[in-house]
Amino acid sequence: MKELDKNVIIVGAGLAGLACARRLLHAGMPFIVLEADDRIGGRLKTDRLKGFTLNHGFQVLQTAYPEAHRVLDYDRLALKPFAPGAIIRTDGRFHRIADPRRRPRDLWSTLAAPIGTLGDRLRMARLALNVRRGCPSRIFERPDMPTMEFLRSKDFSKRIIVRFFKPFFAGVCLDPDLKASSRVFQYIFRIFAEGDVALPDQGMAAIPDQLMLDLPMDRIRTTSKVKSVHPGGVVLESGEAIDGCAVILATEGPETARLAGATKPGGSRGEICLYFAAKRPPIDKPYLILNGDGGGWVNSLTIPSIVAPSYAPTGQHLISVVVVGHQAADNAAVETTVRRELTEWFGRVVDEWRHLKTYRIEHALPEQNPPMPDPTVRSAAISPGIYVCGEYGSVPGIQWAMLSGRQTAEQVLKDFDTYR
Repeated sequence: MKELDKNVIIVGAGLAGLACARRLLHAGMPFIVLEADDRIGGRLKTDRLKGFTLNHGFQVLQTAYPEAHRVLDYDRLALKPFAPGAIIRTDGRFHRIADPRRRPRDLWSTLAAPIGTLGDRLRMARLALNVRRGCPSRIFERPDMPTMEFLRSKDFSKRIIVRFFKPFFAGVCLDPDLKASSRVFQYIFRIFAEGDVALPDQGMAAIPDQLMLDLPMDRIRTTSKVKSVHPGGVVLESGEAIDGCAVILATEGPETARLAGATKPGGSRGEICLYFAAKRPPIDKPYLILNGDGGGWVNSLTIPSIVAPSYAPTGQHLISVVVVGHQAADNAAVETTVRRELTEWFGRVVDEWRHLKTYRIEHALPEQNPPMPDPTVRSAAISPGIYVCGEYGSVPGIQWAMLSGRQTAEQVLKDFDTYR
């Protein structure tokens, strides 16, 4: 049995790092978490501004995620669900589509929406049945290809690909060209079919805050950016050296690649999220609105305060708009373009909307090119004494962040003969 007189050093206090720390804590293994930012949560951060609740980018919790369901207390999060469906804007009109199993009153509007053929609807129903067969992780054993190629192989029409799948996948995976893994697409399609898409009543930061509840505060250091790592410890940007028995990298993909010394770091995708305040919402139902026209900068729009009234002060509403790509444009140009496009959607009332804040998330998600490996069986060790968890080399998302954090901790415990 190896000597445990030093901490396991976890670099990063996002979901993966916190889940890893929780598992080590429950096993009685000493650890320390080093976070470069001044607060925990990774990308799951929430700001309060003039009575509004602003998540850093468009973020939601899919309640069907197995690891989230196992670890999180959904009642304590006070989850507020979106309606099971979406509103598609195309040809100047809005069309509501929904899961007829859970939203039967929207059956007619779903059938009448001009987003695809009757055959497309039958193919979508077959796809939903197919992806729900067996254990969710079995999807990662299926043949993998770009999602566009997968959809064409299933004979989906160009119309439904452009009007539904492209904006949907752009919102979920920030991939409007549908180049990402068909395994990831099928997994996401299953999760959407099996559970709700929801917002915690107090913002997405409530999720990492809940993971923090059992962790001793003296084992988490914020504003502690790591400059380099080695099997026996880390060196901070300040020059401080910290020794440990193992190092676990739980940072976002590009940072993990830097610390691991990767010669070809994986790519990532960004998003721009704008928040507006309005006296009246453009719609009064808790739906995601998707741009089904295949052009323009706006990919999607939501009204979080319709889903969770706590997100806005009384008498006002919060509007969230997501732009995928266009990272080179400055904030003023982005806001001007978004307002112009939304004026075409909703009319001159958009002039009355008050801009609250624009968030730019440079590394919102990693590239998810095929083939994507089974995230439940990968090894976390990249060299003796150094491990990785989170999205690096794996599937991004809340499910896989927490699962990889726990699994990496369990691998460390086995390697040190302390697993229990």
